[in-house]
Amino acid sequence: MLDLYLIRHAQSIRNKTPEIIGGRSQQCPLTPLGELQAQCLGKRLAAEGMVFDCVYSSPAERAKRTAIIACKDIGFSLDAIVLSEDILELDQGDWEGKVRAEMHTPQNIELMGTDYLGFRPPNGESQRDVEARMLGFVKRYIEPQARTPGKRIGVFSHGLAIRCLLRGMMDFSPSLTYRMQTENTSITQLHYDLRGWTPIRINDAAHLALLK
Repeated sequence: MLDLYLIRHAQSIRNKTPEIIGGRSQQCPLTPLGELQAQCLGKRLAAEGMVFDCVYSSPAERAKRTAIIACKDIGFSLDAIVLSEDILELDQGDWEGKVRAEMHTPQNIELMGTDYLGFRPPNGESQRDVEARMLGFVKRYIEPQARTPGKRIGVFSHGLAIRCLLRGMMDFSPSLTYRMQTENTSITQLHYDLRGWTPIRINDAAHLALLK
């Protein structure tokens, strides 16, 4: 048995410009608000008495920075954070950095709406690709750790990547992936045992109330 905590990164510069397609944008830093959000996350985890047995992070700057800030608050060694490209955001390929309205033509919108899982931007990834990548990461690195009961594992990743993983785990309709919310620094907790994966909480960002 183990518990997996999927945590979306804090607000980044790219989150402030939704008219631009972000994709991986690996060097994109946190905004000043994002820094505060990550601090609230760290305080929340510390207040819950969180002790991670291991922590994984996407190598994207916004995810790494969120992991570093949060891990400092719970006393997890920063040198022990494992970076994995398996948990990067969906690759938007040639669309990354482009104006969303220019790429989302009526034809492309129709394609995205009829093939939720399979649509792939030029030289990019589909949701099916991301789902397979994320599930592969869980199968290789997370599930084997259930041999030691009671482990708690933190994974700092990205909004759409987390939702694709949840779709694969829960086998819900692909049309729901974009309709789900994964707020910045939200915590999605899943429990793993002999029955498989069970969601405990999804998109828990109650700690952000401290900023209001």
